[in-house]
Amino acid sequence: MASKSDWKQIAEKTQGALKTKIPEAWRLPEDLVQADQRDVSHVPASCGILSDRELSITSCDATAVLQKIHNGDWSAEQVCLAFCKRAAIAQQLVNCLTEICFDEALNAARKLDQSFKATGKLKGPLHGLPISVKDHVNVAGLRSTLGYCCLADNVPNEDAVFVKALKSAGAIIFVKTTMPVTGMAIETVSQLWGRTTNGFNRALVSGGSSGGEGALVGLYGSPLGVGTDIAGSIRVPCAFNGLYGIRPSTRRLSYEGMTSNVSGGRAIAAAIGPMCHSIRDVELICQIVTKATPWEEDPGVVQKEWTTRPNVPEKLTIGLMKFDGVVMPHPPILRGLEEAAAKLKAAGHEVVEFKPYQHQRAWDIAYPLYYATGGKEMQALLDVTGEPWPPAAAKLSANPELRELSARELYKLFNQQDTYKKEYLKYWNDTSKSTSSGRPIDALLCPINPCASYPHDFLTWWGYAAQWNLLDYPGVIIPVGFVDNARDLQNASYKPISDTDKTHHDLYEPSLWHNAPISLQLVGRQFEDERLLAVGAVVDKVVNGVSG
Repeated sequence: MASKSDWKQIAEKTQGALKTKIPEAWRLPEDLVQADQRDVSHVPASCGILSDRELSITSCDATAVLQKIHNGDWSAEQVCLAFCKRAAIAQQLVNCLTEICFDEALNAARKLDQSFKATGKLKGPLHGLPISVKDHVNVAGLRSTLGYCCLADNVPNEDAVFVKALKSAGAIIFVKTTMPVTGMAIETVSQLWGRTTNGFNRALVSGGSSGGEGALVGLYGSPLGVGTDIAGSIRVPCAFNGLYGIRPSTRRLSYEGMTSNVSGGRAIAAAIGPMCHSIRDVELICQIVTKATPWEEDPGVVQKEWTTRPNVPEKLTIGLMKFDGVVMPHPPILRGLEEAAAKLKAAGHEVVEFKPYQHQRAWDIAYPLYYATGGKEMQALLDVTGEPWPPAAAKLSANPELRELSARELYKLFNQQDTYKKEYLKYWNDTSKSTSSGRPIDALLCPINPCASYPHDFLTWWGYAAQWNLLDYPGVIIPVGFVDNARDLQNASYKPISDTDKTHHDLYEPSLWHNAPISLQLVGRQFEDERLLAVGAVVDKVVNGVSG
């Protein structure tokens, strides 16, 4: 039986070993690492560790990096070294890594360079691209811990199907990233790895559960990361760190090969997807991992090729939902929605009001399905070493309604979910009655969270994210700007409609959120992932002036 102090010893040893993998020449001054300075997004460029070339390399999206490698302007080793150094800087600033394999990655990059020089042939479309991977996505030889001290030495011997596709295409896995012990979209903190913070404001969270990926990629410590999403865990960290990403329909991309604390769930399945700096990067990864025919190994994947940029109407019709009827978004989120809508209208697209359809009811169905076992598996893993719950997760686990459900209760919830999904599809299709084209909306523009991040240990409202997991509708994140404390003032006249709404309303203080990224969520119907990304590319061009 493990003693109650085991977890502290394990965490200290594990974190210490990770720290030794950062070369001395890449270490920041301790006063900079420990400083109270909130915004550290400028540090990688100003600390002097990266050369001008390395700063140029790490400022690109993945597609641009690949173009430079493949046309011979940059070697794979140069690119890998630049991102290894920047990832090391990010780790010291925001604590986002669980595995560091810089030496192995650089060796792999050299071999790719040698092969390319000798043959003139690329290994694949991702030849030489360093990629980061969330902790529980299995990579052979690298540990998958889920943040639990008792799994500190858990090392899978086989790659996840998604990872196999990346490696076959020439990608190099060079780090793995932090996640919370719950595996849910709360906050990325664990006793094993500590707390991951947000590089734009370390007083705020990086999101969860793919918060390590969000923090790392947000600081350009990786050109592209792999996250997973069961309640917003890709979309929320992307939003809080100014990134693009997709929570695809489940079964579009292979989820086979994950380390999990609870396996076998079906009602609300998790999805896997990229977190990056452009929509074209999102499309690239989705296309490559689908082209690898994952259904030959994973029976859970739909046998459907990925079609990049299908045709969409020249004049789009976008639904706009500012408020889900449960928690009113903070002023910066509302401003982001209003400004995006105005730009879309000015560009000739139609924007129609979309009223929420019983989103509290959706959460009342989803919440017990997320914790159908009463959290017993999670508690059992914590009990092995005696480690306590992290603060926000402790609040969630303390809910008196949290208990193991009977089969009869589960079947009742499944039926409620099916009924709600049918009602919501009809509700969505009925938007055709309010559009000038007579078609349903092409996509829905809405918040991903009421806040542009939030303070540590706060238990946020998940509804803007989990709503679409329950329905299995794909969601794309598009960054649209930053909080401005001179513009985004608190709305003193707003009257909250519930205690939860009031808690979020009272939380907002413009100075705390200043310079935090503002991001929006674009939602489409189930299995219309490619179409949603095509619509997203149009929206991105209109709102941000981004083409490609």
